[in-house]
Amino acid sequence: MKFFTALKTALGMAPGCEEVNEFLAEYVEGSLDEKTQKQFEEHLGMCKCCDHYLDQYTSTIEMTKEAEADVAIPSELAEHTLAFLRKSDIFSQGSSSQTS
Repeated sequence: MKFFTALKTALGMAPGCEEVNEFLAEYVEGSLDEKTQKQFEEHLGMCKCCDHYLDQYTSTIEMTKEAEADVAIPSELAEHTLAFLRKSDIFSQGSSSQTS
């Protein structure tokens, strides 16, 4: 099976590493059509680099989701940041241009 997948890739009949990486997000989301998903999985079966890359990609997504759930912005920090921005030149310029 790996031989035929490699041959199809070499002949341009199946996606190579670069093409596989172009639709990696769609694969993870489950939004690939059946034919492309099958080709993607065949490629992963023969290419350990892409298989490893997929593992890293999905791990990164999972860690990011976990980190977002665990992070709470202290209200003092939010208030301090907003006060700083209100005093900054950016807000001053924006306010003066609106009144002119």
